[in-house]
Amino acid sequence: MRFKYFIKIICSFILLMFFTSCSTFNASLDTLLVSPKVDNILVGGTWTVENFYYMYETNSKMGPKIPLDSYLFLSNDYLRINDIVFEYENYKVKTTTLSDYMRVKFKISDFSFLNLDDKEINVFSIQDENKNVYEFLKYDDDTLLFYYDDNIMYVLKKISDKIDKNLEDYVKDNYKNNIFNKQSGDIVNTGFLIGFKSEREVVDSSIPKSDYKTIWFFQSDEGSYSYKIFDDIIIPKNGDILTIKVESSEKNSLYEKIVINRKILNGDGVENIIKSDNTNEEFINQFIDLTYVNENYIGINYDQNTEYLGKIDTDKLAMLSIDEPYIEKRLKFSDIFKYNKKDFYTSRKKFLDFVDKQILEMYDSEVREDSFKLLRYAGSWFLRGRINPKTGYDVSPIDFDIEVLPNDTLVKNNDLSINLGQIKLKQPDVLDAFISPNRDIMVTLTKENMYVYKIIGDKVSNNTIGEFSIKKDDIVILSEWYVSEEAEKINELLEEVK
Repeated sequence: MRFKYFIKIICSFILLMFFTSCSTFNASLDTLLVSPKVDNILVGGTWTVENFYYMYETNSKMGPKIPLDSYLFLSNDYLRINDIVFEYENYKVKTTTLSDYMRVKFKISDFSFLNLDDKEINVFSIQDENKNVYEFLKYDDDTLLFYYDDNIMYVLKKISDKIDKNLEDYVKDNYKNNIFNKQSGDIVNTGFLIGFKSEREVVDSSIPKSDYKTIWFFQSDEGSYSYKIFDDIIIPKNGDILTIKVESSEKNSLYEKIVINRKILNGDGVENIIKSDNTNEEFINQFIDLTYVNENYIGINYDQNTEYLGKIDTDKLAMLSIDEPYIEKRLKFSDIFKYNKKDFYTSRKKFLDFVDKQILEMYDSEVREDSFKLLRYAGSWFLRGRINPKTGYDVSPIDFDIEVLPNDTLVKNNDLSINLGQIKLKQPDVLDAFISPNRDIMVTLTKENMYVYKIIGDKVSNNTIGEFSIKKDDIVILSEWYVSEEAEKINELLEEVK
């Protein structure tokens, strides 16, 4: 009897150990991230922010709170992110797998967006004097992951195992980080509005059409970034938002006209403010390409004819008032440049003096002061006049440079020209570039992409803070910078545009 009783006790004890061990194993899923203290942080040295990934889609329109190209200096007793220092007395390390960390920390099982394989990682935790905890994930010897409270995972690349004091002093003095110290005034609200026109293509009709697109990029004074993309040309004017389109007439699909809608942002909705009053819409053909837009003017290429032979040659130029965008009311050069009329004529004459006289016989000799345009080239806007061929001559029009800079009613901040050659040393495929008036943001264009970079001091960051796809034949027809309160106000207006 005693033996049987003894056997029962042993079996009960074994069962108890079994269930207890099972319970401990299951509970360990929630205790994977418990960190023991260590004496050496092991990931000390100099690191830089190479990339970032959104952990959740809810904030995917906002830029990172920690700018790309930021420097991180890690030692056994402090963490420096640019000019901000966090001191700590101890740190902890734990070992887990990347998949377990993601599952426990973020409740996600699919982390393929990080472009990292699942593997064993070390997680280093530090706590500053304000009890804030920061975690670094050592993925390999040269790669750290850093999660901050903006729901973004930052990828850090190692520069050195040591902290270069000269580099740290330079970063401390020149890399002002408003992400953590929001009282700093080094970053100002900055907005960039850029519009594109594509080549005409046949899509869903027999008439080739151009697409128009506007991109708004905004940097807040807190160091965050956001953007919006619109399918039409969008321009702020007098506290409202104008949407500019080229549409075909309901009376005649071969008659294109400019349509402008104003979004009144006081609850009254959208108002159509430009309506065609041309009674000849159904009798003539008219094709329009927008070539330039700002809050005052619209530049166009156009063609008017009575027969459509399957080819669109919008080779005539006109500059229109945005308040009356009708070809019949096109402006003269002297309407905009009241004191530079003479420069138009002298520029034209200077050009013609170098053209073969036999060639000139094919072109109109009449001076057309209403035939000029703005052209974007090598980082600046320039003025050009046009001389069209005489009727019956199948030759292309010829353009000449007008030796006058665009005034402020046409282009703001045109004095911020860029040395494109210097930019090409860093980015050989760049075609155009723009720099903000406060010289802290640069935008570059290649054949198929638009890149936005942060400028810190006199250094352009290596990594972008924004990237956008464009069509390879797109041309720029709008570029406006806005800073400080004006940028913030326009950002608020554009947020209301659907």
